[in-house]
Amino acid sequence: MKELPTILIAAGGTGGHITPGISIADAWLRLGGRVVFATLIKDINYPDILRLARNDAVTIVAYDAPRLPRFNPMHWIHFFKRFFSAARLVAQAAHAEKVTAVAGMGGYSTFPAVAFAIWKRIPLFLCEQNARWGIVTRLCRLFARRIFLSFPAQKNLSAKYAVTGNPLRDMFADKPKKTAAKKSGREILFLGGSQGANDINGLYVKFLSTPLSKKFTCTVAAGKTGFEALKPHARKSDTILPFITDMRKAYENADFIIARCGSGTLFEIVWSGKPAFLIPYPFAAANHQRANADAIKDQMPCIIFDERPFNADQACRALVEFLESGTRNQQVGQSAPSSRAEEKITRYIIESLT
Repeated sequence: MKELPTILIAAGGTGGHITPGISIADAWLRLGGRVVFATLIKDINYPDILRLARNDAVTIVAYDAPRLPRFNPMHWIHFFKRFFSAARLVAQAAHAEKVTAVAGMGGYSTFPAVAFAIWKRIPLFLCEQNARWGIVTRLCRLFARRIFLSFPAQKNLSAKYAVTGNPLRDMFADKPKKTAAKKSGREILFLGGSQGANDINGLYVKFLSTPLSKKFTCTVAAGKTGFEALKPHARKSDTILPFITDMRKAYENADFIIARCGSGTLFEIVWSGKPAFLIPYPFAAANHQRANADAIKDQMPCIIFDERPFNADQACRALVEFLESGTRNQQVGQSAPSSRAEEKITRYIIESLT
């Protein structure tokens, strides 16, 4: 292929869908191609999308994609109105930019773009971040040329499926640096994520009441809404932030990580090689965060705390046991997934289009 074509990448809803899409877009742009990036209106100010928008080879399309409604005729009328409006925007941008392929990153936000590709018979590629496949992958997989999986499937699949791992940001392109020993003690990194930060914030507060907490400093990504509520209860020696922008540095500085089980977070933890106390988000669709954790647990030193309903006292006891157990000395699995999944995906797409 002499000249790389224009690809439309649809990603929105959460960072777990947006970040892999951004990574694939960056890889495509490095090869000299052009990108139409379709996302939700509410995600238009996502930092990496703003960065991508500054590239002259990128067109951003923002639409109001609806979630699939329950069985209520009035809800379905509203759904189709918004769905076709979003699909129309995608079609206009695809026509103007001469899009020759569509990549859907999963989640309801990608459905208008994926449906457009099926309708126009444009080569379609699907990326499934989770071990338990989302509804868009399940509904549309028969129409896709290739389907890229972050986690190995539990059954034999056709050659159109490829296990690539989860695309990560450029900051994770090379191996983590070893940090010097800290005089003030060891560090715990608390990651609540874009959803479900409250339980992890509560666990941090409960941990401060234990004698063991004096041996650690803590960094907490408390979330936008949880930050103000948590700040008055935090130690002055700890770092409390709404979000962490330099995640590479945060992982490198940490000795232990406490986190949810979104695919992107798990693959970043594998990259870091640090022990993890994993708490699956209980309200994730189809319980996919627990499935993610189970699929990757052999590739990192970790324990999975999944008691429901969540109890901070119980979680704190398990965390203290985890920190005292010498988990840091466990060996990380040798089959850890590659952090350059975006390069594999772009190569597969190029091969499929030639």
